[in-house]
Amino acid sequence: MALKLSLSLLAICGLMACSGAVDTGVIPKTIDVSAVAKSKQTPFHLYVNPEEAYAAILRNPSIVLIDVRDPVELNVIGHPSPMSANIPVRRITGDFDLLTGHYKMQDNENFVLDVEAFMARRGLTKSSYIIVSCRSGARSAKAARLLHAAGYKTVWNQIEGFEGSVDAVTGQRNKNGWRNSGLPWTYKITRGTEWRPHIARVKTTL
Repeated sequence: MALKLSLSLLAICGLMACSGAVDTGVIPKTIDVSAVAKSKQTPFHLYVNPEEAYAAILRNPSIVLIDVRDPVELNVIGHPSPMSANIPVRRITGDFDLLTGHYKMQDNENFVLDVEAFMARRGLTKSSYIIVSCRSGARSAKAARLLHAAGYKTVWNQIEGFEGSVDAVTGQRNKNGWRNSGLPWTYKITRGTEWRPHIARVKTTL
């Protein structure tokens, strides 16, 4: 019996090696790191697409999905239904850029503090599994780099984001991404997932 079990385990290990899928615990590594755009790369070297992210969350609901877009984007464009929290890594300003035709953005200097506060409220640690997502994978990469520097252990970048990449022909974001993959999404932000900005404590002296 023991021999049969050992042979079975060897067969499974051999199959995984042949397929190239290396399981980190919850999400198999199926994305070729060399094919990931530089703007979406992170020190974790962990990347996932929307379908894989959703499947992993269904298997393990303890996975944290953080949408790092501006809260206004979520209200107007929508967000993944299983989102755990909205914590913006950058905020949209009222300063219009004539060259790009977009409103400028500024960094949320308290991003890591906001994440730490959320994790504490949930009783989670820096070793908990986290997936970060944005519009198309670049801002979430920035978020992952900040979390890596802060000592977080396992953070995946959802490289297609919510809207996906721009179609060269139509100019629309309709090629990939969470919303274009037929996965559940919503405009409504539920209680507990809303952004709670960090408020610095002011020291007072008597």
